[in-house]
Amino acid sequence: MNHMPRRAFTLIELVLSIFLLGIIVYFLYSAVANLQKSNKLFFKKSQSAFFDQRLLSMIQKDLFFATKISISGTSRENSFVDMQTANSLFDIDYPYVTWFIKPDLKKLVRFESTLPFSKMNAQNSAWYHMSIIPKECEIFKVYQSKKKAHLLIYIQFKGEAPLVYEFFKPMTPAVDKNATKRKPANSPAGRR
Repeated sequence: MNHMPRRAFTLIELVLSIFLLGIIVYFLYSAVANLQKSNKLFFKKSQSAFFDQRLLSMIQKDLFFATKISISGTSRENSFVDMQTANSLFDIDYPYVTWFIKPDLKKLVRFESTLPFSKMNAQNSAWYHMSIIPKECEIFKVYQSKKKAHLLIYIQFKGEAPLVYEFFKPMTPAVDKNATKRKPANSPAGRR
């Protein structure tokens, strides 16, 4: 018997190769879809981290350049941080800046003005700028250490992990009224 060389694929070989190619394409498509999902998730997380870093940087600059800082609010309430600082977003020389949560919006708000927050009203609304942080904020607390050398900033946005930031800011101590009455050490009355 004389065998002739084969010149084409059989029908079974062709169907089997198409089936294997379909399985490979399916797994490649699944891998690409998972890669796209993880890229979207990573982008969302990186955008959130970038936003959080910018927010903390803005608060840090306000506090770092502040000459007067007042922190109010009980342990259960959110903080109300009022300061006069050299940091300005609106080109105001030594503006008054106030950070707090606006209850009706549930948003963290930054007021910047040439006037203290206590003097703001509808008549002088042209003198202040309000910046609203777009995320819904549940907790905004600023704690001061007992030694008055550190501030702890705690911010909790809805559905996110809390932001906690410790900041070294020596607070200016209250002026000692008796210091002016003391005699200098070099004076005869000051020596013993």
